[in-house]
Amino acid sequence: MINSVVLAGNVVADPESRNTNSGKAVATFRLAVNNPINDKDVVYIDVDTWEKQAEFVGNYVKKGSSVSVVGRLKQDSWEKDGKKMTKTLVVAERVGFLGGKKKDGATSDEPENPAPRAAKPAAKTYAKAAPKQAAQQEDDEIPI
Repeated sequence: MINSVVLAGNVVADPESRNTNSGKAVATFRLAVNNPINDKDVVYIDVDTWEKQAEFVGNYVKKGSSVSVVGRLKQDSWEKDGKKMTKTLVVAERVGFLGGKKKDGATSDEPENPAPRAAKPAAKTYAKAAPKQAAQQEDDEIPI
C-alpha cells in the first residue's frame, strides 16, 4: 500500500507552532487547494509538520504563502459530546515555497528575510567505498 500526497496551495492563516511534552517541535497550518478546472471548488486541508519541517514552517511560512506539501494522510479520531469524530489531515515530510517573479522583479510569496526554498530533510550517511586505483603507466612504458 502507498500513502503519499502531493499538494500545492495557499496557506489560509499563520501557522501555529508548539512543542510536545518531549520537546519535539510541531507546526500546524491549513492549506487551501483549488481545483484547476473550477477555481470556486476549494478544498481546505490541515497539515502537520514535525521537527525541522516545523521549525521551517514556523519561521518562514505566513498567511497567503503559496507552498507545496509532500507527505502522507493520517486520520485522527476522538469523542466529543458522546459522538465519535474523525478528521483526515496530512503529515508533511517536505514543505517548500512556490511562486515566480512579479512584474517588478520581486519574488512572490517570499518573506522579507529570504528563507531556503524548503527545509532539507535530515541527511543520511552512507559508507563510501574506497576508490579504485587505476594502474598508471608512464609514457616510456607504453608499447608502440
